[in-house]
Amino acid sequence: MSEPLAPPPPPPGTLNVVLALGIVSGGVGLQWLASRASSPGAVVGWGVVFAFLFLPLYSLLHEAEHRVFHANARVNESFGVLLAAFFPGPFTFLRACHLGHHRRNRSDAEMFDLYYPSDNLTWKRAYFYFLYTGGFWLAVPVAVVSMLLWPGLLRGQVLRDPSAVAMLNGIPAGFFRRIRLECAGVVLLHVGLVLGLGLSPGRYLLLYALFGLNWSAQQYITHAASPRHVLDGAHNLRAARVYEVLLLHFNWHLAHHQHPRVPWLYLPRYDDPSRERPGYLTAFLRFWRGPQPTEPLAARALGGDKEPGVS
Repeated sequence: MSEPLAPPPPPPGTLNVVLALGIVSGGVGLQWLASRASSPGAVVGWGVVFAFLFLPLYSLLHEAEHRVFHANARVNESFGVLLAAFFPGPFTFLRACHLGHHRRNRSDAEMFDLYYPSDNLTWKRAYFYFLYTGGFWLAVPVAVVSMLLWPGLLRGQVLRDPSAVAMLNGIPAGFFRRIRLECAGVVLLHVGLVLGLGLSPGRYLLLYALFGLNWSAQQYITHAASPRHVLDGAHNLRAARVYEVLLLHFNWHLAHHQHPRVPWLYLPRYDDPSRERPGYLTAFLRFWRGPQPTEPLAARALGGDKEPGVS
């Protein structure tokens, strides 16, 4: 692992605020254009733009989850709630899940791309392709509605998938009320946009479905085929410069896991010279081979510092 530069640089707060407001405004504008487009091709075209525009929205949401979107805590939290709502999901829930991911990375609870000989391979493959052809994103808006109507979901009383149970069990009980309030806010936001701007509900959902497919398909390629280690279980992927900028350096994911307090703008400074950097497209194509066999995880592979929990 490369030595950290200390202390980490401060967040590019002004840049992040400008980007966040621009992306959110652009997303609403694309929804307006798609709702008034005169041909199916135009609707799909605006949808494709929307699907890529919202990739950096998630990158900025990810910064807020780690409290490195802005140095001012109130600004960080406010934009976290805003960006999460447009994802759409409750910020407190998404943050808790993501910080839990940092603690469980590449463990048996997050073994999406791998399987043991004792696993049901048919089920494992079906679950894999469901997750990464849109199911990963779909789980968030479904959770919004479910947590409003079925609070037991927050206490892990409904789902039986090990990764989902581990994720939900890691959420402090004191956050349940806040999460449900944020869920209500998410629903009101999107209903308000559709009704207030006279948007087509079907086209509105189509644009989000295209984003969900695009986001889900790329979410785990920075982890797949990486070492089964909580800190080192990721890749710094080589990507075309324009795409790396679009992702806000999210392809530098090993650097992020090794140094989670470093803002996105500076992650290329934290490359690990001991590791190769696979190409983004190569990793993407390799990923779609589906789950690969693995051996039982040694306890030592999960060593290392843990990202602090939600506070």
